[in-house]
Amino acid sequence: MKANTEGRLAYIDSLRAISAMLVLWTHVGQVFVDLSAATKASSWVYDLAFRTAAGRAGVVTFFAISGFVIPFSIKLGRSHPVREFALTRFFRLYPAYWLSIPLGIFLCELLWGRSFTVGEFLVNLTMLETFFDVKPAIGLYWTLAVELVFYVCCIVLVLTGNMTNYRRIAALVLVLLAAHVLPVVLTARNGMSQWLVPTFWCLHIAIMFWGTLYRAHQRGDATSRFETFCVHGVAAFLIVIYPLLFTGVFGISSGFTIGYALGVLLFIVGTRFVRVEWRPLAWIGLISYSIYLLHPVVHSPILYGLKKLPADSWWRSWHLGFYVLAMLLLTIGVSALVYYLVERPSIRLGRRLAVQWFDKAGPAVAPSLETSGSAG
Repeated sequence: MKANTEGRLAYIDSLRAISAMLVLWTHVGQVFVDLSAATKASSWVYDLAFRTAAGRAGVVTFFAISGFVIPFSIKLGRSHPVREFALTRFFRLYPAYWLSIPLGIFLCELLWGRSFTVGEFLVNLTMLETFFDVKPAIGLYWTLAVELVFYVCCIVLVLTGNMTNYRRIAALVLVLLAAHVLPVVLTARNGMSQWLVPTFWCLHIAIMFWGTLYRAHQRGDATSRFETFCVHGVAAFLIVIYPLLFTGVFGISSGFTIGYALGVLLFIVGTRFVRVEWRPLAWIGLISYSIYLLHPVVHSPILYGLKKLPADSWWRSWHLGFYVLAMLLLTIGVSALVYYLVERPSIRLGRRLAVQWFDKAGPAVAPSLETSGSAG
C-alpha cells in the first residue's frame, strides 16, 4: 500500500484516473461519433462504451471512492473537526469548479447558440443548481450535488457521534438502498416513472457509505456479522441482483444498471485484488477532478470547429478512437495546468486556514491517508 509524500494512496489515484477516462471516453465518443463517415464506420468505439455504460461505471466508482476516502479524512481528534472539514472541502471543490462555469457557459452553451442567463450563472456558482432545477453550465455537475449531500450526511454523523459507529452506517446503507429498490419493485407494472428518479439519490449515497463500510471492514474496524453481511451482501446485490432485477422489471438488458454493477466491481478489484500503483496513472488520478470537470470544455470547441469544415475534410476523417485519444491527451494537458495553478494552491490555502482558525487548541493528529475528494 504505497502513499506519496502528501499521504495519497497510489492505487486510489489510479482508480480515479481510470474512472475519469471512462467518463471522458463515453462523452467524447457520444459527440464525435457522427462527425464523419469515418467516425460512423468506427462507431464501435462508442458502442462499446454505451453498451457497458462505461461513463456511469466511472461515476459509480468515483462515488465509492468518496465513501472510501472522505469520512476517514475528517480529523475527529481536532478541536473543530466539522468546521475544518467544511473549510478544506470548500477550497478543494469550489475554485476549480468556479473556473469551469464560465468556460462551460461560453464553450458548451453560447458557442453552440444556446442561451444562458445571468440568473442561471449565479445559481451555478453555489453548486446547488440541481436542487433549484436550474440548467447547469456543464451537464455533469449533478454528481457534485450528490457529493455535497454526502458531505452533509458525514457532518451529521460527526455531530451525532456516529461517524465511527459502523453498525449504524451499515443500517443506513440498507435503508437508503431499500428507499431506492422498493419503489422500483412496487411500481414495476407501470414501468419506470419520473417520480422514481429522486430515489437514485438514495442509491448513490448508499454506494458512498458502502465504500466507507468497505474500508472500515478492510481495516478490521467493522467485522461484526451484520457489518460483514452488509459489505458483502450489498456488493453482491449491486453486481448481480440489481441488473437482473431491472432486466426482469423493465426489460432493460444492459445499458443503465450494468454501469452500477461494473462500477462497484471495478472499485472492488482496484482496491483489493489488483492495486495499480503505476506512477503515470496515479498522476492522472491526481488531476482527475479537473479532467472530470473540464473535458467537455476541451472537446466542445474542437468539435464545433471541425463541424465547420467540409464533411470530407482530412481533419474530420479519422478513426473515432483517434479523437477520443486526442481529447484525452489535450484534457490531461489543460487539467494539469488547472491543477497546479488553481487546485493545488487552493487546497494548500484551505489547509493553512484550517490550522490557523480551528486547530489552535486541538491535539496533534497524524495526517489523514487521503485528503482529496472525487468528482462526481
